Amino acid sequence: MIHIQQISKTYGNKTALHSLTAEIVPGMCTALCGGNGAGKSTLLYMLAGILKPDSGKISGMEQYTVGYMPDHLSLPTGVSARHWLLYLAKLKQVRKQRVDEVLDVTGLLEVADREPSTYSRGMMQRLLFAQMILGKPDVLLMDEPGNGLDPFWVEEWKDWVQRYREKGATIIFSSHLLHDVLAVADHILLIHRGHLLANETADTWREDSRTPEQRFLEMSKNFL
Repeated sequence: MIHIQQISKTYGNKTALHSLTAEIVPGMCTALCGGNGAGKSTLLYMLAGILKPDSGKISGMEQYTVGYMPDHLSLPTGVSARHWLLYLAKLKQVRKQRVDEVLDVTGLLEVADREPSTYSRGMMQRLLFAQMILGKPDVLLMDEPGNGLDPFWVEEWKDWVQRYREKGATIIFSSHLLHDVLAVADHILLIHRGHLLANETADTWREDSRTPEQRFLEMSKNFL
């Protein structure tokens, strides 16, 4: 189990997370849901080891190989997508052939020698997915992975999630696109203004007579 125990994080006078506690079940797909500024990205940063909580702790991540897909990333000019991935492969001690494999999986093989600055938003998202899976991680962390993807690639992303889950990977992603969440998630952590509002199975949401948006809005309105 991955244990998130009473973690808090403050930026200046803004508290991003308030004593949040949850458990992540290995081999499942967990979605972090909530509006902008809810604290989803902060929690992912901590799970990835990029940030440390001001208080509380996260345990269990140290036993896994982790891949992280940020919401966005600025890459150096003059460097092609292929060269960037080859550089990462060297850092991760991954064989060079793996670069072409991930480029092929994400549909970027034909544009791999272009600079990422020339990519569309959706192509950039696919490149960030490619770098995440480069080292064949056990845990996939994704920050708003559906942003900028056209409907075809959203469906591809759902298929990727399903395939990696079938391989036993633990998947944790943030999203405010609730219909996409319900298509792939096993579990949902609903976060609002840094507080955990709900820790439920995705089936609980699917079986609700309300739309997921209505459920989210009503739960948020009831938050004091």
